[in-house]
Amino acid sequence: MFMQRSLSTLLFCSLALAACSKSGAPAEAPAEPGDSPVLPGADEPSSAERPSLTAEECTDGGGEVIGDIGDGAIHRPDYLCASGAKPTGSIRAPEGGPIAIEGQVCCPK
Repeated sequence: MFMQRSLSTLLFCSLALAACSKSGAPAEAPAEPGDSPVLPGADEPSSAERPSLTAEECTDGGGEVIGDIGDGAIHRPDYLCASGAKPTGSIRAPEGGPIAIEGQVCCPK
């Protein structure tokens, strides 16, 4: 009885794995260099194109430093601060200072 149940379980698992390994859709051909789709907001600056400033420069200018919660949202071009405004810049570490791991932006208050 034990041996029969083990064989049945093994057969079932093998069939399940075999069914999952096959893809129903054919692989897409790689896109040609000029064929990339235009994404919404692609003409907007990304976080790398925002001006960079230190946290002190942000707060001295009346802004508020907002840290990323780990989902990368502040790095997206369409990110908006709690006020609904776009960030005024990305926070960079001061010379010799600590670096924020997840990233930070400066939002107007």
